Amino acid sequence: MKKISKYLLLALLLGFAYSCENAYNVDPDDEILEENSFTNVDDLERGVYGVYAGISGSNIIGWSSRFSDDCRIGETNRGQGIQVHRWSINPGTDEVGSLWGNMYNVIARTNRLLEAIDKISPLNEEEEATMQRIKAECLAIRAMQHFDLMRLYAQDYESASLAVPIIDGVYVFEQFPRNTVGEVFGFVKTDLAEAYNLLSASYTDNTRFTKTGIAALRARVALYEKDYASAISFATQVINASPLATSSEFQGVFTDQVETEVVFKLARTTGDGSVGTLFTDTNGDVFFNLSYGLYYHMAQNGFTNDIRTYVNIDVANFDENNLMVGKYLGSDANFGLNDIKVFRTGEQYLIRAEAYARTGSLDLAAADVQTLRNARVVPGGEAVTVSYTNVSNAVNDILGERRFELAFEGHRSFDLRRYGLGVNRNADDCSQAADPCALDATDYRMALPIPSAEIFANDVIQQNNQY
Repeated sequence: MKKISKYLLLALLLGFAYSCENAYNVDPDDEILEENSFTNVDDLERGVYGVYAGISGSNIIGWSSRFSDDCRIGETNRGQGIQVHRWSINPGTDEVGSLWGNMYNVIARTNRLLEAIDKISPLNEEEEATMQRIKAECLAIRAMQHFDLMRLYAQDYESASLAVPIIDGVYVFEQFPRNTVGEVFGFVKTDLAEAYNLLSASYTDNTRFTKTGIAALRARVALYEKDYASAISFATQVINASPLATSSEFQGVFTDQVETEVVFKLARTTGDGSVGTLFTDTNGDVFFNLSYGLYYHMAQNGFTNDIRTYVNIDVANFDENNLMVGKYLGSDANFGLNDIKVFRTGEQYLIRAEAYARTGSLDLAAADVQTLRNARVVPGGEAVTVSYTNVSNAVNDILGERRFELAFEGHRSFDLRRYGLGVNRNADDCSQAADPCALDATDYRMALPIPSAEIFANDVIQQNNQY
């Protein structure tokens, strides 16, 4: 295993460099600060707060929503996200660099803490337990960030394909090539297994990684790797530990008033970035509307009887010509400010359903989707009955269910890639001459390029084809 870069405490806590290679180069004088950064368990606890604070969450939501077919450009858009939405993507595109930089910065923070943990001796059993918890959280976060980087920058998810550099320690001056998809999967699973074993089942704070949160990530990873038996096992663990929100609770999940089925979330308070402003500005300008394609899809699936309609759409300001995203409305005092739900039980039902379907257990797949739909039907309504006659019918229906359930939560563009599909927008969503309607599944832009800053700084990294 490799070990990566000595990092200034200031850079770890505040910096967001675009090139992960920048984290490797530290002046010798800076090592004096290194030695004194973390000297006791309280320092470690403060450090892990900084790790969580560094996770954006909204960056993947923004990329996936704008890139795919769930958004259309609003009439009052002032240029926000236009390049991504119109697939005018190159290694210098801002979002390309900021996603890379943010995630590798978080990885650097976890590695810095993991190195420090090995140098601190606990004073008692309580401190030892705290250190184990912090180590588990850092391992889980490091795994999640590597997995998300792979989802974004790998040109496909086949084992031998190039993914991203694995950074698993603290280094000085080193440069790293891209590891393969298979190597990243292996690294992620190893970190998650160790993290799970270190965590106590009594630790249940859903703003931090818990055993259930780790199981949710393991289920998602297994689905991408096509390890369907593991996906079923891990998703079942989450489902048994965290029940679905009822129809009467579901809207409260996204106003942060209900914690049911929220397995892991990034807590957001006044002064933090507002995820809702990805779609609508605080002054009411709409950057991106909910797409007509998504609207018609919901309509075809009994949307008046489905509580998810009243979450996905801002129904208080309903206008069919100006469909506003309703999932992150915040409050009167803080428009668009909501906790970011990284893992929910609803996703786990759909992971298990897809895994069942792809292994031929069609009745079990249908039962899971039916359970989810029953939980989402409005009071007095009736859920659409689910039954599958073949695998193709099942997996396609589950893809549609994922679109409805997980809209604007950062899944759609990745689901299209997993299914071997391109982006095909409804004609009503690309009426402007500059708005493209279709991107083929084999188009190189389905994956992000390695950022220019990384290419310039790292002599051994390889760019994705055609960029």
